[in-house]
Amino acid sequence: MVLTRVTNSHVILTPTINELTWNNTTRIAGDEAVARIREPRAADGGDLVVMGSPTLVRTLLGEGLVDELQLVIMPVLLGGGKSIFPADGGLRTLELASTTISPAGVHVCTYRPVTRG
Repeated sequence: MVLTRVTNSHVILTPTINELTWNNTTRIAGDEAVARIREPRAADGGDLVVMGSPTLVRTLLGEGLVDELQLVIMPVLLGGGKSIFPADGGLRTLELASTTISPAGVHVCTYRPVTRG
């Protein structure tokens, strides 16, 4: 699973790969992910983009570490797959920030958590 910083550095969360060959790449063991992701957020360290890990997204949503969620909805029914939504049943209210629809009917919806106050 790859986390890409907007600054073009990469963070790889993996329990198995020890040797990284990409430039500007840091390895984080999976069990350290939440704590290590909190660090740059606390220091205003820039945006992180998660690609390819519904498990990590589910964890980050559950920990309140998602500032923006971009859902890509394809006009295809598969009948299964991994969920990104936490299994704790907790309410997480989102507001639609933007939406785009491609000519093929793909919806790209950007949501932001509603701040509770």
